[in-house]
Amino acid sequence: DDYELEVAKPQVLLADGKTYLPNVVQNLIGDELSLQRRALTRGRVSPKSVEYPLMKDHEHLPPNARAELLAKYRKPEIMPLRIVRSERAPGSVFSCDGMPNDRYVIASRIVVRSAALRLEALLCQGSEPLQHETVSVDEQDLVGGVTKLVNPLRARLTGDVYATVKIDSDPARASVYLDDLFIGKSPLVYSYLVPGNYTLVVKRDGYQAFSSPITANGGETLTRNVTIKKIRGGGVMDIASNPPGAKIYLDADYKGVTPKKLENLVLGTYRVHILAPEKGEVYRNVTLTEQNPSASLDEKLTEFMRDRQPGMLGISYKAWYWGTLTAAALSLGGAIYFYVWRDSAQEDIYARTSAKDISMYTSDDYAFIADRRAQYDIRQSWATGLTISAAFFAAASLYFYLQYLFSLDEGVVMRPPSKPNALGDVDIRLGAMPGQTGLSANFRF
Repeated sequence: DDYELEVAKPQVLLADGKTYLPNVVQNLIGDELSLQRRALTRGRVSPKSVEYPLMKDHEHLPPNARAELLAKYRKPEIMPLRIVRSERAPGSVFSCDGMPNDRYVIASRIVVRSAALRLEALLCQGSEPLQHETVSVDEQDLVGGVTKLVNPLRARLTGDVYATVKIDSDPARASVYLDDLFIGKSPLVYSYLVPGNYTLVVKRDGYQAFSSPITANGGETLTRNVTIKKIRGGGVMDIASNPPGAKIYLDADYKGVTPKKLENLVLGTYRVHILAPEKGEVYRNVTLTEQNPSASLDEKLTEFMRDRQPGMLGISYKAWYWGTLTAAALSLGGAIYFYVWRDSAQEDIYARTSAKDISMYTSDDYAFIADRRAQYDIRQSWATGLTISAAFFAAASLYFYLQYLFSLDEGVVMRPPSKPNALGDVDIRLGAMPGQTGLSANFRF
């Protein structure tokens, strides 16, 4: 029914432990290829994909009938493409050796050199290398780098038959999407597009979004000049930071550095990320409404969550847990001691007066009883107070233990699954954003 393209986990040559990059690059390659609808199989179709119809008395066919049957029902050259992501990674040698013969495989490699990345991609069909691409890119522009890397591979998959889309907008620097996939900012020339039907969307902050269906034909250049209308009464966000000069990201879109006033924003909720490398970062949710169309942020940047252990008052949750648990145990032990000591005062009274009738009590006996009863009351007060303290510290230790467990889950979005997913499984992972403590959850369908 379809032909498989496997996007393998990149081979990584890292100098500084950026362990999240393989997942990010693999996902970006898969997203870029989501526009891919079909591929040339070059005669290599999985035996499970094509079945020839049986004819009457099939087993008694003349010698040349099989050849005629195969000629009549030829294997298709172009088949629908199914894209899967796998944990397969090339070995120490970056090559197509040992790749399966019944599918395409995109092997990739990441080389980190200071702030720059070199991305390599190798398109394999079995052990045969079809295309090798290399691009150097800044880490802040991974999307653009992966686009440049994957587009020539997409053209090769379609037999070098592709369309080109040219988008101009007024005003310029609007975001352009095809089928919800971001392809760049206008003015834009996007080549290596698989022929087919798409939904074109052009958006810019403070302007009404433009949406239109388009049909891209192989070998043609589709041109669109789009005018987007400005929205009146847009939102305003005034953002400052201490120290200044921090980068501002609004829903992952870069908006400049602090201090900065962002105007003509579409009303709604934004995820604001203020980042200063080597200094710190802050995440905030900001909602702009018709009643409150403006917001002001003046944030003091704290150290990165990955550089410190989550806690309170400069002490980690784990330390708080052990401290409060120890205090609960000591309070409970002290309460038990005072309860026992309290009862000893009662026993002293019984030991002194049990052999006497109350009419025979002397003044010394009454003084002794009064003294022991006073001690009983004092020890009772201490025992009650320590019991309450033990309950308080036990509840506090449970709270800090849960906070400690939740803090361990930060970053679970980037954490690989405990076991490889079976074909058809879909994982949805929800996790806490850096700087907040929250519960993570994982759903599998």
